[in-house]
Formats: sequence, structure tokens, C-alpha cells
Amino acid sequence: MSTTYSPLVQELKEKMEFEGPFLVKVLLLHLDKNGKPYLNLVLVDKTGEVEARAWENANRLAEQVKPQDIVRVSGKVNLFQGKRQVIVDAMERVPEGTYPLDRFQSSTVFDVQKMYADMTQLFETLEDPFAKKLALSVLADADIKKKVLRAPAAKSVHHAYVGGLLEHTLSVCRVLDFLAVHYRRYYGKAVSRDLMLLGGLFHDIGKIYELQFDRATEYTNAGKLVGHLVMGCELIDRFANKIEGFPENLRLLAKHQVLAHHGKLEYGSPKLPHTLEALLVHYVDDLDSKVNSILGIIAADTTPGEWTANSRMYERPFMKPTDKPQMQGPSPGL
Repeated sequence: MSTTYSPLVQELKEKMEFEGPFLVKVLLLHLDKNGKPYLNLVLVDKTGEVEARAWENANRLAEQVKPQDIVRVSGKVNLFQGKRQVIVDAMERVPEGTYPLDRFQSSTVFDVQKMYADMTQLFETLEDPFAKKLALSVLADADIKKKVLRAPAAKSVHHAYVGGLLEHTLSVCRVLDFLAVHYRRYYGKAVSRDLMLLGGLFHDIGKIYELQFDRATEYTNAGKLVGHLVMGCELIDRFANKIEGFPENLRLLAKHQVLAHHGKLEYGSPKLPHTLEALLVHYVDDLDSKVNSILGIIAADTTPGEWTANSRMYERPFMKPTDKPQMQGPSPGL
């Protein structure tokens, strides 16, 4: 069998022998039932990830290679319990700069600069001058913009790729905008569009400090010890403090939406949603994350037929759509 050189993860097929570069996402040293050490690895590139096992020279490799290293791997692809698994024959760390990092990082298909401009345009329509100034001052901050353009929305599960946080946040804000306009027709200004959009903007923005994403996404020390909900509230305070006369009630309501957006105490929210706007932010955030997550599961599934394999996360299989998602264009239009 001939060797395939430099395949991407999505190109790895059963029985393929290959050699090529990958980024190490996970590296764990284990013992088999006979007490022999082996490495459990997850290898990634921009097209996905694959589990791998290194049975030979495990102790030596564990000393030479660490998570987030880029390595050259030679091996063979097997199927194990219906999933691809790489059996590593040889693996070595490669020098910095050997390969461009964008080979190993998946990213949003949309133009992040266009999405950021669309976000700014949306917040220029706020009616309350203090809410508007708060949002636009944050979006105009050069350091925040630099981070938001690259940040994933999560380490895994949903929008877990470069630019994913911006894609998710803009999507959430657009749905909230639609709902605000819709419910205003029924209930007037009792449902605050300005407040809902502030919740959409700030609910996950603390992830630019919670996560580090130069290579594989990992939690920062601040992310592990404090978390993005508190960091989002700190960001609101930092910018609200610079705005003379900023209303205390608006500050509290904005921060409440951040603290309550996970919806339940057992899901990490220190507060339950106690305003209608906070409840809507929670539901839309949850909806948008699940749409992205489930479409990701469907896209990655290799099970023959019209149903995916059973998802452990959702405890069910999903019927595959007849039409594939249309992920095209420079940015989802306004």
C-alpha cells in the first residue's frame, strides 16, 4: 500500500497509511491491561480532529511532545467502534515555522471584518444614549476588536473555531433584534430592545479573556479561576465607569443578563434570569449554540444513511437534512 503524504484530517480513510503534520490537542500517558505504557492522543487540523494511539516508545514520546506542539506523524488509520483511529508508527515535534498555523486552526467561513462592521452598525441603532455609548465604546476598543476577530466561542461543542465568538454573538444579536421588534408590535416598549442587544453583545464577550487561542483552544488561568460571566461584568463596569452619568440601573440590568445567561444554577449561572430580557438572552444563546453544534455533528458524521450515529451529548441521533447548510458568502447579510 502506498503512503499518502500530508493529508488533512477529513481526508483520512480506513486502512490509509500516511505521513503528515498535525497539532496535538490532547496527549495522555496510560497503561494497558498488561501494564505497558501507551499514548492517547487527539490530533487536529483545520478540518477536524482524530483520536490516535501510540503503542511504541510511549514514555519517550511523552517527554518529547506536549499538547499544542505541531508534530509530524506517520501511521495507519483503523476503525475502532465505528470511528477512525490513527495507530502511530512514528511521531516527532517539528521546528516552529515549519508549517503555517492556519493549517491547524479551523475558522469561520465568514469575513470577520464584515461581521464586526455589521455588529457596529447594529449597535448604532440603539435608542438609549448610554446603552449606545457603552456598546460602541467597547466595539471601538482596539485590543477588544483584535481578540474578538480571532476568538472561538468555546473550547468545544459550538462555534469552537477562529472567529466563532463573533459569528455566534452577531447571530444572537440579530435574533434578539428580530424578537424585540416582533414583541414591540404586541407589547410596546415593555420589552427593551436596547437591553436585549446589550445582553447579546456582552453575554460571552468575557471569553476573549477566559480562553487562549493562539493554537489549540485552552482555558487561561483567569478563565479557570474567574470565568467569562464575571469577566463580562467586569468589562461592563470598566467601560461604564468611563461614561459620565451612566445610570446605575442600566449597569445592573446589563450585568444581570451576563450573570444569568446560562439559565440555571446547575449550568453555571450564579443568578436565574429575573427579567424578561435576561430570559430571552438565555433562550437565544442556547438556541444558537445548539443549531451550530447539531449542524457540526451532522457535518462530521460518516454513518451511511439518512440518520447520524447516536450523539452522546444530545442522547439521540439526528436525521440529516436533504440540503447541506449554505455556508457561503463573505458574511451573513443584514
